[in-house]
Amino acid sequence: MSAVDSLLARLDNPRPNGRDRWRCACPVCGERNRSTLSIGVGDNGCVLLKCWKEGCGPEQIANAVGLELEDLFPPREHSASPLKRRRLITANQALELLDDEMTLMFVCGSDMARGQALDEPTRERLMVAAARIGMLRQEVRS
Repeated sequence: MSAVDSLLARLDNPRPNGRDRWRCACPVCGERNRSTLSIGVGDNGCVLLKCWKEGCGPEQIANAVGLELEDLFPPREHSASPLKRRRLITANQALELLDDEMTLMFVCGSDMARGQALDEPTRERLMVAAARIGMLRQEVRS
């Protein structure tokens, strides 16, 4: 039974009002006025409700006839396999970044091997390089 069929079965005398459209008394505030509630079916199969008398909300209307708000929506389709995580960068971009960071580390290592001290901005840049390489490792593993 579809979501709209389940709702229509619980309402008092819903009348067709076009294709996939009905009118009836709002079960919350409509009393005997048979045109206070408009019912329709959305493109995705969900039930659309509009109370023209008091502006009653869909949850109030569903609860008044013994349904929950989620009953107004078609069941969700769950895929058999989980969604695949989208990579943040391509493999080629990762290799280029790794090459750049390794070049920086090689130059700094060569300078240090010759006895040259690294200045503070260069040490900070080496820390950034190490962090980027760590992020690349995490990206490849995930």
